[in-house]
Amino acid sequence: MASLFFNVRQQRQRNVRYERLHPSSVFQQNDRIFYSKYRFRREDVKKIVRMLEPLLPDAGLEPWEISKEDQVLITLRYLATNSHQTVIADCFGVCQKAVSDVVTRVVDALNHPTIEARFLRFWPSDERWCLRRSREFARISRFTNVIGCVDGCRIRIQRPVNFGNHYYCRKACCAVNMIAVVDARARFMYINCGFASRHHDSFIWQHSQAAAEFDEGRARPGYRLLGDAGFANSRSVIAPFRERTTENDVRKRRFNRKHAKARRVVEQAFGALKRRFCILHNITRIQPPKLQKVVKACVILYNIDIYLGTHRGQPLSPIRRGWMTHPPDNGHVREFVTENL
Repeated sequence: MASLFFNVRQQRQRNVRYERLHPSSVFQQNDRIFYSKYRFRREDVKKIVRMLEPLLPDAGLEPWEISKEDQVLITLRYLATNSHQTVIADCFGVCQKAVSDVVTRVVDALNHPTIEARFLRFWPSDERWCLRRSREFARISRFTNVIGCVDGCRIRIQRPVNFGNHYYCRKACCAVNMIAVVDARARFMYINCGFASRHHDSFIWQHSQAAAEFDEGRARPGYRLLGDAGFANSRSVIAPFRERTTENDVRKRRFNRKHAKARRVVEQAFGALKRRFCILHNITRIQPPKLQKVVKACVILYNIDIYLGTHRGQPLSPIRRGWMTHPPDNGHVREFVTENL
């Protein structure tokens, strides 16, 4: 009996300790692969870590704690691939619960008011800000009173457990509708993704804080946003003329052509955002309440990339157009622009 017990002790295997491999060291000699996996250069990731470091809570002093740089890399990898958290956990040598906690922690840091106020600015009540944005639009079109373009896009999601029918849209899928305002360089200035896709773009815009800036008279007089035919021509949005009203009017047709050319910047911004962060392009498994923070985090990271200089956004024409007389603050801004375009 003693010999049998002794043999069992000899056959017992020792526990194997797995050493965590730093993910950035794997691609030390290939920056292109590093950028394709994390959507940022290595030096830009370090800048983001320094930016978010005061907002990320300190973990314990255990030797196996996840560093703040690894937390940012885990989040970037998750947002860029929309992969399962277990796959991300295997890549970084952590468990699935750790990936979930880290992503939540970094997304909350990116949604912090100080970060949002720095990289997501929409100040239609500031005269200098409006003048700077309108001059940028004048370099890509003939409009000199436009400070941004507004449009909506759908982000597909899995059918929510509760009230899933509210998110079913005409595209035969469940989605969340996001309204965004971008400038001439395709930088996001304002987003609203708190409505289900069954709501129309114009309905979401009418109930947004950005539209209230214009409706309540806080925005600077004469400045407007460009929107497609789904928006009503109002104190905040300049919409194109209906096709039936442009048949015998050359000026209105010219206005619609210039309007469409200037408005395409918002579609390009949506495409660039979804290509960079696949979690917004494919069907995401995140429930709508948390998805709002994830979408805003992706938008802020997109603007951070332009701020750091890796991606300069849409190029502006070197030709500065002649300035058109600023339109009056009344309900006939579209007619005034059409006559002076």
